[in-house]
Amino acid sequence: MKRSYSTSAQTRLRILEQAQELFNEQGTAAVSTNHIAARAGISPGNLYYHFKNKEEIIRSLLHVMVADWNPLYVLPQELTPSTVPAVLRQAFKLGFELIWKYRFFYREQVALLRRDPELLQHHMEITEQRLQQQRELGELLAAHGLLRLPADRREYENVLTIGWILNTSWLLHLESIGISTPSEADFEHGADLLMQLFEPYFIHATP
Repeated sequence: MKRSYSTSAQTRLRILEQAQELFNEQGTAAVSTNHIAARAGISPGNLYYHFKNKEEIIRSLLHVMVADWNPLYVLPQELTPSTVPAVLRQAFKLGFELIWKYRFFYREQVALLRRDPELLQHHMEITEQRLQQQRELGELLAAHGLLRLPADRREYENVLTIGWILNTSWLLHLESIGISTPSEADFEHGADLLMQLFEPYFIHATP
């Protein structure tokens, strides 16, 4: 029984991995469940044992994306005012790399969410959860004297919202100016822009 479960879990994971690759390469509209099954090396019937349809595969990939993002919301135990900027910048850069990993979703986000109310609801919940996590991280850093939050709560909310929009739309911006395959420098540029947004709230060591 244990071996059967393991094999089933591996097949499900392979389906998701191959679907992600196909969606990234061709877009979701051009990819059918038959295409995914063929890429995964299984029969369509085997695929339907794990997923009812393509929409369910996309919803499952959203869960995988969330899990991949989770480590970015865990701060190192040892932080000082001088190390906070570097830690945040690295997190920003890794975030852009994850967006590239799941680029099909960010390219087609509006259309995907319009077509699938269940996906939309889950995405809304994730967005609010992530923004709340960011609020709490900022407040934690401020409580330990590692960040200076704005006195005006609305300013704090606006900074988080602007950062979220920049992060999730950076890939679309690059593609809109002809950069279809971002380079390391493009991810670095995005991280620099986010750093510029948050720079006024860093606590700099006095000489």
